[in-house]
Amino acid sequence: MIYGVGIGPGDPELLTLKALKVLKRADRVVVPGGIAREVLKDVVDAEVVEFPMGNSKEVVKDLAKRLLKFEGEVAFACLGDPAFYSTFQHVYEEMVKIDPKVEVEMIPGIPSFTAVLSKLKIFVDFPVLVTTPKRERYEGVLVLKASRPKEVCEWLRSLGFGRVKLARRIYMRDEEIVDCNAGYDYFTVAVGLR
Repeated sequence: MIYGVGIGPGDPELLTLKALKVLKRADRVVVPGGIAREVLKDVVDAEVVEFPMGNSKEVVKDLAKRLLKFEGEVAFACLGDPAFYSTFQHVYEEMVKIDPKVEVEMIPGIPSFTAVLSKLKIFVDFPVLVTTPKRERYEGVLVLKASRPKEVCEWLRSLGFGRVKLARRIYMRDEEIVDCNAGYDYFTVAVGLR
């Protein structure tokens, strides 16, 4: 089993309980740099792996092969969240090319874009755009509180988002992936992708 573990924005006290549990249980923990290792120094002895940003396809391939060869449980711990602009994405995509049946679980971490709002004492009760400077076109959108899934799906499709995914009550006991015909639920998140 390979875990992509989000370790938050840099403060070890912002690690989630689930991340701590997985990191302590793993047979091996690897991190893509010294900052991540520093965050974990009082938790586990993590191995720093070479991960140059930019043109690093061969390094990523080699790392993916190494991770797949490890015995037992391996945790790849990255800053922020493994699903959001993370180094883990590149490694995951390469592992799936090598072995489409690889078992991977992702453990969410606190991303910097929510942490900064808390740091600045900014409350968000209005639509916001989270992006990077290198994008001119938005490839995806997240809709929080998508309590009327059918209306949200129609709206997203009208904006050109052809793939729509809905999840409700994520990480709660009764979590489920639903379709656009699902009934009302305040704790529904919609993801629209081009």
